[in-house]
Amino acid sequence: MSGAAVMGRIVRRAASTTRTEARGGPEDSMSKITTLEQAAASIPNGSTVAIGGMSMNSAPMALVRELVRQEKKDLELVAIVSGMAVDWLVAGGCVRRVISGLVSFEGLGLAPNFRAAVQSGQVAIEEYSEHLLVCRLQAQSHDLPFIPTKAGLGTDVLGLHAASGTVREEKDGPTGEHYVACTRLPVDVALVHAHEADQRGNTRVNPKLMWLDNEVVNAAGRTVVSVERTAETATFAAEPERTTYPGFMIDAVAPAPSGAYPCSCFPDYSHDSEFFMAYSQAARDRETFTQFFQERVVGPETWEDFLAVNSVTAGAST
Repeated sequence: MSGAAVMGRIVRRAASTTRTEARGGPEDSMSKITTLEQAAASIPNGSTVAIGGMSMNSAPMALVRELVRQEKKDLELVAIVSGMAVDWLVAGGCVRRVISGLVSFEGLGLAPNFRAAVQSGQVAIEEYSEHLLVCRLQAQSHDLPFIPTKAGLGTDVLGLHAASGTVREEKDGPTGEHYVACTRLPVDVALVHAHEADQRGNTRVNPKLMWLDNEVVNAAGRTVVSVERTAETATFAAEPERTTYPGFMIDAVAPAPSGAYPCSCFPDYSHDSEFFMAYSQAARDRETFTQFFQERVVGPETWEDFLAVNSVTAGAST
């Protein structure tokens, strides 16, 4: 994570909130540990929600499942590259728009409910390349009107956004060079998954951050992290260089062992190929999928019940 990105985060929060933890005030000592239910309840209908992870990897599935169970509506999702997380929310009728580079199950093809909803017009899609979407998030985190890049010049992607101008070709006056201006993308809340965090919100991804979660965390007004386990603050103080997100960047910590399932959380566990295949097969028929989704995804009362229904031992390595 660049120092500039972190500084952009501090400045924006200081201007828009009354938080004191970044300055070492009294809130610094308050616990940020919460439940999945409380974390999801804090996200209003109509929010712009950024989903962390990358395709089948490290998605905040426990948090996503709870959003579906609470029947959130009219959400705008930002997902650089996603899959099952977006598909659950679409299947649950929670989504108005998806802003993404790709929503797929990798070798199994596009996420089935997402694809069907976009094709039918039920869900709007705003499509970018990964790089252009990252630039839009960086413009937001740096509090800039846009970030310039050469990526996208000469492609059809710019034509997709000619009306909105969210990414557009511009010309630099002094040099005559052409570039793409990627405008800021406001995000209300980011949902990410990590290995461990303490009560102050200090968060660690082991052995290091592999995906682009820092981009959505830096851009978001609030961040909720689900974690495999909680840890004592002393362990973070002993090895500060291993802290992925310092506490002032995290608003709530929701413990959720195996919280990325059926996606992976390396090196603890890999994705469940059998679940992905069974889900994809069920999605071919509306009635079959409705039963599958109820019995194996949203029906179980708690996250632990969900894992049990799917024969997963919470927190177990695979």
